Order: sequence, then structure tokens, then C-alpha cells
Amino acid sequence: MRLRTAETYSQQSDEQLLRLVAQGEIAAYELFYDRHAQSAYSVLVRIVRDRAIADELLQETFWQVWRNAERYRGSGAAAAWLLRIARNRALDELRRQKARPQRAQGELAQGVFEQQVATAAPDLHRHLDQQQVQQALATLPADQRTCLELGYFDGLTQREIAEKLNLPTGTVKSRMRLALEKLERLLRGQGYP
Repeated sequence: MRLRTAETYSQQSDEQLLRLVAQGEIAAYELFYDRHAQSAYSVLVRIVRDRAIADELLQETFWQVWRNAERYRGSGAAAAWLLRIARNRALDELRRQKARPQRAQGELAQGVFEQQVATAAPDLHRHLDQQQVQQALATLPADQRTCLELGYFDGLTQREIAEKLNLPTGTVKSRMRLALEKLERLLRGQGYP
């Protein structure tokens, strides 16, 4: 099996990358992220005016791209499609803030990964022994497994992992999210809740 890296797709257009993302090509997704994360983040910051919230919304935006890449039909630039998703996420957040005025403007919202780990960790320890978790982890792609192990077992933050592995923070977040999703599917497939 040939391991594909973002470099494999470096000559692909954004539209071609999205078609590959729709087929589950992680390296294409990472390259698309690296190409467009900064511009999407800029849009988000301009709208919500809070960097912490914009960072969370950026990850939600790219998570939506991963889940819905097949919905991109090639009408218009892929970057414009992405920026529409980001803009809609930001406007939804502003509506939520207006509906819940008690929320502090500068409050750091928990990221999806942190919420998943916080809720999944007790269940994993209750239902699985360490050997079963290690066997399941061994089936994950090495780059995803490394990020997940550094975050979950070594207690590093996503930013610390990014620095240690010399990767963009968004790539680390994406890899961790994908790893958790695969791990959950694998363990559920083995009959664990």
C-alpha cells in the first residue's frame, strides 16, 4: 500500500483536492487545509471578533468540509465554497451569542476533540483494558496515532503536539479528530459501547 502525503497532491487544483477528500483521501484534505486555513480564519475573526472562538469555528468549518466534500459540485471555486461555510459558521455563532447573552464574549469554548476525549475517556477505561486500546490504536494510520497518543496518553495540548511534530495546529486537530472517529468505529465494530 502506497502512503500518500500532502506532497503527492501538491500539483492538484483545489477542486481536484475536494474530489479526493470526498473519497476519503486524508493527505488531500490536509493540503486543502494548509492552503486555505489562514484565509478562512481571517474571515472568521473579522465576523466573530474573538480569536478563540474563530479558532474553534475554523476546526468546525474544516470538519464540515471533510464530512461534506462530496456536496461540492464544482460550480464556483472550491475556496469560495469553503469561505461560504466559514461565513455561515460565524454567523450561526453570532446568532447563538445573541440568543444566549449570558455567555462571556471572551470565553474559551471547548474544542470538539477535548469534549470527545473528556466523554470517551471514562468509557474507554470502564469497558476496555489497555491491551485492547493499544491493539485498536495500532490499526490507525501512524500520523493520526502519533497525534492521538501524544494528546491522550502524554497529555500534550494540540499546540504542543504541533510544535513537537513541526506541523500546523490545524493539521494536528484534524488528525486527532479523524483518529478518534476511526477508533470509535473500530471499537464499536468489536461490540463495545
